[in-house]
Amino acid sequence: MTRIDPESLATHLEVALACSPPAAIAALNHADRYHRTKATRSLALYLAERLGCFEVTAGPDLAGAHPTLFEEPTRSGR
Repeated sequence: MTRIDPESLATHLEVALACSPPAAIAALNHADRYHRTKATRSLALYLAERLGCFEVTAGPDLAGAHPTLFEEPTRSGR
């Protein structure tokens, strides 16, 4: 598995957001919190579907790479 090239990922996200349903983008500014949350969920699902072509984890062949997208909290004393 390989790390996602940041430039490729940014380009892919840009295209995905540009092609996303206009109603979902417009609903992000809706006055009602329920509609904003629903739009956020809709966009998250759409982007997750589009990101399915990427390897999001790094394997042992990529030394020093973190295996997740989010860093784990560090413990004091380590």
